[in-house]
Parts: sequence; structure tokens; C-alpha cells
Amino acid sequence: MKEYLLRMSKWCFVSAMLIGVVACSDDDSIDTSLYSGTDISSYATIKADKESKKTSIEILKEGEWKVYGGENSNSILFDEPLLQGNTKGTTELNTGKYQLYCLEWAGGARTALGLRQLPMVGQSNFRDLGGYKTKDGRRVKWGLVFRSGKCNSLTEDDLAYLATIPLKTVIDFRSSSEQEAEPDKVPTTTVNCINYPIEPGNLSSIDVSDVIRRGDVEGAKQYLVDGNREFVISFQAEYKSFFETLMETDKTPLMFHCTAGKDRAGFAAALFLAALGVERETIIEDYMLTNELTGVTMEAMKALYGDNKMAECMYYISSVQKEYIEMALTTIDENYGGMDKFLVQQLGVDVEKLRKLYLY
Repeated sequence: MKEYLLRMSKWCFVSAMLIGVVACSDDDSIDTSLYSGTDISSYATIKADKESKKTSIEILKEGEWKVYGGENSNSILFDEPLLQGNTKGTTELNTGKYQLYCLEWAGGARTALGLRQLPMVGQSNFRDLGGYKTKDGRRVKWGLVFRSGKCNSLTEDDLAYLATIPLKTVIDFRSSSEQEAEPDKVPTTTVNCINYPIEPGNLSSIDVSDVIRRGDVEGAKQYLVDGNREFVISFQAEYKSFFETLMETDKTPLMFHCTAGKDRAGFAAALFLAALGVERETIIEDYMLTNELTGVTMEAMKALYGDNKMAECMYYISSVQKEYIEMALTTIDENYGGMDKFLVQQLGVDVEKLRKLYLY
């Protein structure tokens, strides 16, 4: 452990100097790729404690392995591993700030290890969109684009952690009234706070309050099915602006959010991943991850509201369902000739540029 702490100290003290030296050196013997060889992404998991912010890496297979680390994709130091071993187990890393890691297996196979869910006390649905695999076998870069719910409850420790990313841009899809009621808290590193408002009241002709009062379960589902159709048809200007910001090279690391981080932001995440060439099945899996991270379950709603139709309505309004995002995707296919045409012709996305920016 003492040797490991010394390596960590050395890493933090000279990382900037080493990055400059590697960039200027003629010695290209060190392989700096984060993904190579056999897919070993299932060989380890990484998580961080919300309170301490400390990261733990769990090795899930027996075999010779090494773990390297750095502040971002461009600063992983491969000259000396942070950890190495040949057995399964969990190790807590002595750092409470954002980091990215690379696992190297015997034979040279590598995979990047990033946190899907960031350790936020004040927002459980704050997550990195990195690491997803594209149709052509590439991976989305970690540490550049994040999605979240509202950020009015972030703690000082949460904000300090986000500053170590360092988070530069926040895009808010909420209406002005939502922002005024629950204003964002952002880290000191955030220099761009951008609003592309999508009014919740414009998403469906259904009166959601009436639906809940009457216990209309099917109406509750239909409210968000309608909403996802409206994202496609009625809010193209907002999502076009979203992509314009993504294509500006000085705006990342960037986070976008709405209130719950599931509907307006969920559709934005689906569009972003689709533009990068991620499979539709994976896009839907990311969309559905909200339920797990927020802990929204039917049982939880019944505990709050009783075993009745109101609880069921609240569950379907507070959660995400596959049929919601599938309505958006189907609307794109049926009305605009598919996702590729929608992105390019309706939203003005430069797909080639976007992939150069956000794929390894």
C-alpha cells in the first residue's frame, strides 16, 4: 500500500510534465491506446462512493492484469501501472476526484474503465455517456459528455468533484419557470450555462393532473408516449441547437439535463449516441438505466401513495418505459426516413465531425 501511495503522489505531481514530454518525444514505444485486442470490458467494474468520492476497481477474473490511470483520455500514464496483480478482488484507489482508468490484460488487450454513474449525493442520475460501443467497433470517449437530472441539490463536495473533470458547459432543457423554481448549482469550472427550453406543458393534450386524480394508468403512459413523439416533431430547433453546441470544440466537458434527466435529456442522449453510431438496443438500454439509478419502482410508489391506481400512474410518469423512447424512434423512422436522415437533414448534424470529436 505504501508503494501504491507513492506512485499516486508521483502521478499527481508530475502528470502535466509527463504529458508534455510524451507529446514532444520521438520515442513512440509506449502504446497509449485505451481499447485494443479482445474485448475485456466485462473483466472489471468500477464504482465510486457518493460520500467520499473514492473509486473502487473490482477485477472479476483470474489472470495477469495492470491498471493505469489519468485525469482524462489523453493523460493516461502508461509508463507505470497504478495497480497490478493476477487474482480477482477489489481495490479502493486513494483519490476523491474524477479519474479515468485503463485495464490491460495479459497478452496486451485493453479497455478503458470509466464511471457510468458519477458519485453525486445530490443527483443520482448524473452519468457519463462514454464507453458505449458503436456498430463499427469503436467506443464513445469517456469524460466528455454527461447527462443528468436537475442540479439544484448538488452538495459542495459534489461540485468540487465535478470541478475535477473539469465540467465546462451545462445545457439545461428546462423551462424558465422550472429554472427559477430550482436553479442549478454548477462547479467553479463551468463557464457556459446554456438554456434550450422545452416546456413540459407542450408535450401532450392530456391533462396529467387529471390523469393522476382519476387513476388513469393508460393515460399516464400515453402522456409520455405523446411527449416523445412531440420531441421529434415540435422541438427540432432546440435539439439542433444542442448539436451545434456539441460540435463546438471549446465546450467540453459538457453536461445536459432536464428535471428528472429522463425525458427531454433522455431523448437528447438517444440522439447523441445514435449520431455516433451506437446500436439502437444499446441506446434503449442507456435510456432504461434511469429507473435503476433513480430507484423508481412500482413498489416504491405504492409505499408512498398506497396500493392503488394513483401509485401506478405516478410510477409510469416518474419512470422511463421502453415504449416511450420507441415512440420517438418510430416517429423518426416513419416521418423522416430514418435516424441518419433526421440527424443530417432536420438537425443539421455533421456526423463525421461529431464522430471525430467523440469516438476513440
